[in-house]
Amino acid sequence: MAYLILIFFLHFFIGQFIELSRNKWVAYIFNTILLATVFFFVLGVRDTADKIFFEWFYDNDWEKIDPMFIFLSRVMNSFGYDYHAFYQLHLVIYTLSFYFFISRYTKNIFYVFLVFFVLYYVPYVNQIRYYLGFPFFLLSIHYIVGNRKLVWGIVFGALAILSHSAITLLYGFLLMYYLVPGKKFFRVALLSSGVAFLLVMVLFQMGIVQQIEHFGDYFDKEMTSSVLGGVFNSLPYFMYIFYLYFLDIKYRRKNPDFAEDKKYLLLSKFSFFTIVFIPASFFVQVLGHRYVFPFLIVWMIYFLYMIRDEAPRRKFVHFFVAGLVHLFVGYMMYVLPHSILGESFYEQELIRALKSVKYIKSLSF
Repeated sequence: MAYLILIFFLHFFIGQFIELSRNKWVAYIFNTILLATVFFFVLGVRDTADKIFFEWFYDNDWEKIDPMFIFLSRVMNSFGYDYHAFYQLHLVIYTLSFYFFISRYTKNIFYVFLVFFVLYYVPYVNQIRYYLGFPFFLLSIHYIVGNRKLVWGIVFGALAILSHSAITLLYGFLLMYYLVPGKKFFRVALLSSGVAFLLVMVLFQMGIVQQIEHFGDYFDKEMTSSVLGGVFNSLPYFMYIFYLYFLDIKYRRKNPDFAEDKKYLLLSKFSFFTIVFIPASFFVQVLGHRYVFPFLIVWMIYFLYMIRDEAPRRKFVHFFVAGLVHLFVGYMMYVLPHSILGESFYEQELIRALKSVKYIKSLSF
């Protein structure tokens, strides 16, 4: 817990400093320091829960997996690289891709990415296929909706789906973006979430989803949970969504012409689109892990966008409240399960990954 407090203390003050500074080099320096720090903590990782599977796929040229994995593994194998180099390649590509996406919306990459990296470190170093595809998905939406460069949008969309076919489901956002007005989007997302929950329950009971490639694995009985346990694990989602919702209400009151702001509409709809998957994640937690919490990057960009014109004192209050949310979510993910159950999956996997890094092996966890 002490580590979390220290990290979010730095996140709180440095994030504000970057936001208030008019010197672009301030942002550049701290963003670069964070990038080097991220690489320090990920590139040396040699032991994760998913490693045994991916390494076997890599060494045996397994063809029943996503095309991008097959392509990259064959290229790397042809040059004689081992699995660890292949693993590092993924980490470098998607870390830089996340940085590039964030930079399209804010100079404060430090604030946006640090909280995501700290809270989602375990999936970040485990699920290399999905996280190769997810930033490509974000970039495809940016170019299709935000930047209106359709060719680039299609290119990044293809890369996303080729990296992990389960990302296809996220493109339902485009339908909602164009069909649902901004004023009604939150309510429609809530209604859609109820429909999605019932649909998942019915299809699971009928045994249909278990037959779908990739998605079937998500609905395996071993990957489902009790609704009560699912609600508990979804509390971090609620914390962020409700906080953003109340900020959004205040923002719309201060900016009655919000419907004319294309960037605001994209970030708002993109953030609240995740609501669709939350109730279904009560039952199938992996839906939340894949389709909700990775959007923390979008949530933080949206947060910064809504407070961008606030006075320094008001910004301080917003950063402070957001900091409390970050700290509470970190506590729920890493500390609280250990207090209640005597063990914490995220804490165990975090320690496992960090201890496998040779150059920080001597640290005490």
